[in-house]
Amino acid sequence: MTATATPMEVLEIRERRRDFVLVALWFFVTFKQFRFDELILYPLALYFAWAFIRDFQKIFPLIARSFVLFLFPAWWLLSAIWGVETTLILRSGLQLLLTIMICYFIATRLTVRDLILALALTATYYGVLSFLAPYLGTGTSARGVFSSKNAMGTAMVILWLCSLCIVFDPDSSKKRKLFGMFSLVLSAWQIYMANSATAMLLAFGIAVIAFLFAIVPQTGILKRRWFYALGFLAVAALLLSASAFFTTQSIDPINAVLGAFGKDTTLTGRTLLWEYATRQIEDDPLLGVGAGGFWTPYDKLSQASRIYEEFHKATYATFSFHNSYFEIAVHQGLIGLFFCILTVLWTIGSILLARSQTNPIPTVFFLCVCSVSLARSMTESDFIAPFALLTMLFITGGLMSAMSRVKTPETKFKQNARFSSVRIQPQRPPFLTNPATSWNGA
Repeated sequence: MTATATPMEVLEIRERRRDFVLVALWFFVTFKQFRFDELILYPLALYFAWAFIRDFQKIFPLIARSFVLFLFPAWWLLSAIWGVETTLILRSGLQLLLTIMICYFIATRLTVRDLILALALTATYYGVLSFLAPYLGTGTSARGVFSSKNAMGTAMVILWLCSLCIVFDPDSSKKRKLFGMFSLVLSAWQIYMANSATAMLLAFGIAVIAFLFAIVPQTGILKRRWFYALGFLAVAALLLSASAFFTTQSIDPINAVLGAFGKDTTLTGRTLLWEYATRQIEDDPLLGVGAGGFWTPYDKLSQASRIYEEFHKATYATFSFHNSYFEIAVHQGLIGLFFCILTVLWTIGSILLARSQTNPIPTVFFLCVCSVSLARSMTESDFIAPFALLTMLFITGGLMSAMSRVKTPETKFKQNARFSSVRIQPQRPPFLTNPATSWNGA
């Protein structure tokens, strides 16, 4: 802030700092559940909802372009007509709608750099606590301060991604790059300690995507035709060699990978759950039973009761099919699954269409978020779920990408701006960044 800043500019800077702090606080609460966290979560959610209503006229062009995001929550709420748990359906449906409203707030009030910084600060805090947990007696090395090793693995994968983006950003300051290197090492160690096959594979995949989209384009090698020919030949040779090797050896590559991480061929019982889900979908294919309708074991003859007994779960325990698509198809039917897939396709398409040639880091970040979200959706049930962190990052990525194509005088979006640089007017000076090099494009 300079001495010549006008009162309006001072107010805008304060508003931007306030929004950054509020979003960072939201990430702090959603990264890990703790006692009385609802005292922070609910007031923040109400504020974000009020801000969405307050700015509705300004962000309406973006809402009109991204209306597909509201189809799945609308169907979720509509299922209260035929669903089993009417109260639960309405409550969770409204929570999902509120989740999307929060995504609009983040997308229109923060830049990608703000978003990554807020995530990195929050994840680093929990990463340090998890590293110290065995010495302080507040947790174990395998799960840190989280409820399970999978939860810690997911959190540290997010930190790994944010750290890579900070380190690879050519405009990051030396202090920020040092912070990114520290967080990168911390996240790598914690992922290793979690011994989660999913987390390790995701971390490797993120590194590959970051290399291909953030490092390789800067070398100019993508402009050379021989690079594509060589890459095609290398991939073809690798696939042919692997096929020839495994057909002549009594080795199952999938079981070998699972065995290396101590997993069985049923993915710790997941395939058995998917069989139960398939039978339930066949019984009620189109409409589903509504949110929570399946996992309420009313009697011993229900499928849910048999699953609870087979997996030695108490009747009051929370359980799922450990696959987001089976979970959605059972509860919201195949129609709900169709709306969910539309949301996924719109988000991925929006990110790819907004790819920037001048600064690939935003594209890298959101593509990696998509990859992590889709990979976890195959083994976990919290994809497109209320208040799920990865769901919010996934949808926010699509919205931030779509903003670069929303150009209407009514909302005064910045014209001819780079990806991630467009946001609702009035323009706010970049927060914690150099205006000349900010992703905000100011």
